[in-house]
Amino acid sequence: MFVFMPLFSIFVFLAGGYLAKLTKILKQKQARSFLDFAIIFALPCLIFDKIYHLDLDFSLVFLILTGLFSSVFSSFVAVLLGKIFSFSKNTLVSMFLLSCFGNTIFVGVPVVSGLFKDPQFSSEAIFYDAIATTIAISLFGPFILSFANKNRVNFKENIKKIATFPPFLALILGLILKPISLPEFIFEPLRLFGACATPTALFAIGLSLAFTAIKSSYQATIIVIFAKMLLTPLVFIFLLKLFSLNLTKSSIVAIIESAVPTMTLAGAMVMKAKLDSNLAVSAIAFGILFSFISMPSLIFILL
Repeated sequence: MFVFMPLFSIFVFLAGGYLAKLTKILKQKQARSFLDFAIIFALPCLIFDKIYHLDLDFSLVFLILTGLFSSVFSSFVAVLLGKIFSFSKNTLVSMFLLSCFGNTIFVGVPVVSGLFKDPQFSSEAIFYDAIATTIAISLFGPFILSFANKNRVNFKENIKKIATFPPFLALILGLILKPISLPEFIFEPLRLFGACATPTALFAIGLSLAFTAIKSSYQATIIVIFAKMLLTPLVFIFLLKLFSLNLTKSSIVAIIESAVPTMTLAGAMVMKAKLDSNLAVSAIAFGILFSFISMPSLIFILL
C-alpha cells in the first residue's frame, strides 16, 4: 500500500493537468509557466532544506556514480538496438539522451518519500537528482545532441548556465552552510515553498502530455522505456552484487531513482534541437504510464 499511495498521488496530479488541457481550462503552452515556478522558485527551497539536513558520506556518492554509470551503459544498449532497427541518426541520438536521464526529482522523490518516512532518504534522492541528473544533463546534454547537429559544444557556456541555475545554487548553498547551525524558523517558509514543487511540476507535465505521437515511434519508445526503466536498475543491482555490497536502504533509494521514467527536460532538449520530437513526447508520456507497473514490481523485488 505504501507504494501505491505516492503513485496514486502522482497519477492525480498528472491527470489533473491532462484534464485541464482536454477541457481547455488551460492551454498546453501554459505548462512552461508552471514548470518555471517549480524549478526556479519551489525546487531550490526543497533542495536547500533537504541538502542542509542530509547526513552525507562517501558511500552515497559511490551509489550515485554507480547509478549514473548504469544509466549511461543502458543508453548505449538502447542505441545499439536502435542500430539493429536501422533508425536515423536523429532518432539514435534522441534515444541516448532519453534513456540516460530520468525524472528523479518529480517522480522518484514522491516514491522514495512514500517508501521511507525518514527524511534522510528523500534528501538522498534529491542529492542523487542533483549529481546524476541536473548537473549531468546540463554538462553532457548539449554534447550528446551535437552528434546529430554537429554544432560545437561550448562547455564554458554550459558551466556558466549550471553555476547560475537556481537548484544548483541551492545545492551549493546547502552544502556550504551545513557546518553552521541555522535557526529552525528559516526552514518553515522554505518547506512551504518546497512542498509546492512536486505537485506543480507533475501538474505541468500532465498539462503537456500527448499520446498521439506513439504511432510513428512505438519501436524506439519501447526500447527507450526498456533501457531506462528496466535495464538500468538491473545493471545497478548487478554491479552491487559484483562488488559484494549489501542492499541497504540507501542503495534501494538509488536503484529506484535510476529506474524512473524519462526526464521532461531531456525531452524538451530533444524537441528544441529538432531531433525526434515524436519519440521524446512518447517516451515521457508512456514512460510515466509504465512506471505504475514497473515501480511497484521493482520495489517488491527489492524488499
